Amino acid sequence: MEETLQEMGEALAAEAWLLPALFGAVGACVGSFLNVVIYRLPRGMRVDEPRRSFCPRCGAAIPWYRNIPVLSWLQLRGRGACCGGRISVQYPLVELGTALLFCCAAVHLAGEGPWVTAAVCVWLAAMIVLFCIDCLHMLVLVRVVLVAAVAGLAAACMAPWLLEPSCGDTAEGLLRSIGGAALGYVLLRAVALLGRGLFGHSGQQFDAPREWHLRENPEGTDLLLSLGEETLLWSELFRESADRLCLTAATLSGHCDTPGELRFSPEGLRLPDGRTLRLEDFEELRGTCAGYTCRREAMGSGDAWIALGIGALLGWQGVLFMLPAGTLLALLWALVTRIGRGVPLPYGPWLITAALVWFFYGPEITDLYLDYCLLSAL
Repeated sequence: MEETLQEMGEALAAEAWLLPALFGAVGACVGSFLNVVIYRLPRGMRVDEPRRSFCPRCGAAIPWYRNIPVLSWLQLRGRGACCGGRISVQYPLVELGTALLFCCAAVHLAGEGPWVTAAVCVWLAAMIVLFCIDCLHMLVLVRVVLVAAVAGLAAACMAPWLLEPSCGDTAEGLLRSIGGAALGYVLLRAVALLGRGLFGHSGQQFDAPREWHLRENPEGTDLLLSLGEETLLWSELFRESADRLCLTAATLSGHCDTPGELRFSPEGLRLPDGRTLRLEDFEELRGTCAGYTCRREAMGSGDAWIALGIGALLGWQGVLFMLPAGTLLALLWALVTRIGRGVPLPYGPWLITAALVWFFYGPEITDLYLDYCLLSAL
């Protein structure tokens, strides 16, 4: 058996194009599965139930010959064969992107062996899932991060020199991987806490009590909180579970006629007497208040988990590159497309983009930096 595997490895090594092509083909199929994960997990669905892929519009099962990566979408011209509904371009992009990343990983890791490449590809697949779910739902799933972290640890054990060229010991590679993961998490949590202290508090006090009103928006997709002439979106106020909004010297019609502090959170409304009202039990709420204060997370707590998964493969150097590079990319994107539109900007995808840049071009970036330092010294 070992001789057969060795012969297969030699055959793959003899044809430089064969292994990248194989990983690219596998990547396209994995990308089709990742689309299932991206759709189901944020909705609380099981990945394996139902087992067959289904149309998100009409629920009809999709036969295997209509589920060929990229080609089926092109053949159907972006519309479902069952109901004619539009199929998001996300599906072929994820399949094609996964295939390209797997292929590039095989080229980048040529000579490292198929098991190292497979571990890195698992890490890449987890990053694709995190990227897409954060973009679509501003949600980070910790279980997906843990998959990335385990894959990063495995790659570090098999090829510790990926984290540091001078590192050739498995134990040292494991320690560097754990250290990189810990540094990524702690660093991003520290930035989030600092940001909350500096920018996470806001509010306003009124000259005279004003009416407040909480109701659904006309489309029924969000809640609107009106404070006098100002209207706030519920989804903007509460992006994180720790976000809070307090109405000071406030009353609530039918529940609290004596002015006190009303505390809104993603879980509901807490009254001054300690009772908590579930918002889904009411069509609307209204009353008066003398002002309000907001406490919001300046950075999502999920970003620290993403940094943990990145640090497990890239080590401390990758983490230190990821933070400023990801911030710069996010700011550039915000300047080009988001400023003034009131659209929330997820930070995680830009951390992942910066991590991919470091993974594929880290040594070149380091050499450029050293050359710059040398020229500056001269």
